[in-house]
Amino acid sequence: MRPWLELSPRALTANARAISLRAAPARLCAVVKANAYGHGLIPTARSLSEASIQNLAFGVFTPNEAISLRDAGISEPILLLGPAADADLEPLVRAGVEIAILDADDVGRIGRMRATVHLKVETGTHRFGLRWDQVGAVASELRDAGARIVGVYSHLADSEELDAAFAREQLARLLDSVEIVGLASGSRPQRHIAASAAAILWPEFRLDMVRGGIALYGLWPSEGVRERMRESDPSFTLEPALRWFAPVVHICDAAAGETVGYGCEFKCTRASRIAVLSLGYADGLPRAAGNERGRVRFGKSYAPIVGRICMNACMVDITDIAPPVQRGGAAELDVEEIAAAAGTISYEVLARLPAEMERRFA
Repeated sequence: MRPWLELSPRALTANARAISLRAAPARLCAVVKANAYGHGLIPTARSLSEASIQNLAFGVFTPNEAISLRDAGISEPILLLGPAADADLEPLVRAGVEIAILDADDVGRIGRMRATVHLKVETGTHRFGLRWDQVGAVASELRDAGARIVGVYSHLADSEELDAAFAREQLARLLDSVEIVGLASGSRPQRHIAASAAAILWPEFRLDMVRGGIALYGLWPSEGVRERMRESDPSFTLEPALRWFAPVVHICDAAAGETVGYGCEFKCTRASRIAVLSLGYADGLPRAAGNERGRVRFGKSYAPIVGRICMNACMVDITDIAPPVQRGGAAELDVEEIAAAAGTISYEVLARLPAEMERRFA
């Protein structure tokens, strides 16, 4: 009796089509890193590949993800967004994976493989990327080595801020870099900088391609983005593609004054009925969501998580739930609610869902 996930390929493809339609004529790069945000890498990619989305591409972070997609028969362009070791390069090039140039040290070792590449430009996030004053020399070196530059891109630091002032500074730096690369390489590479928030909100950021991540899976990049779209275009909607369930494996009674869980931090103020769920922090439930910060749902009723969350279990107060909860029943968790209760973001909760957790596809 273990927790499980229910996945909806229909919701996933509906979200992808909505993003693709909104971003057009820019193409959609579906970001499926971190096990497709917990949704399952191969089933997610196959569902999207079969959805007939024009000019679809995929984005991954690790070489293993890229090769796994090719081995599963995914034929669309794949962009490796993360670093690659020397040993990874030959298999990636052989598989036709487009490789990101993330810093100056990448240029020689990837260029000599005659790889197809995207140059990442550091425009203000200070994570990965070439400084914009390096890109001309890098483009020339790659051209001379026989590499093919098909993209120039960057990543926004604060696209969820609704005035987007700093994001526009980053966009200007990227566009300047694209011109330099074009002159140095004699090509017109794809330009991309928008992830979910900018792709949804800001037409000028869509350029030639958008990288759809969290929105692809039916969750909003932030509450601000959700509210802005509710006001400006209520016809644009997202549907969560994942539901999260945990079975009730034990029920017990606790008297007023008795405590629940490690540390005796939760004390019952009344006679209470406590259900134990087979779900803990080893299963992706953040420990910070315990002690009445988080809750679960039984039908239309909610039960608070009481006491500390354990490695493989948590306790919920079902005293007020009607009809009474039975052993063998199941509670449902809302990813966004759990993230808020734990003081984190939905991205983190999804990315930490274990790969071995059962995933049921409806």
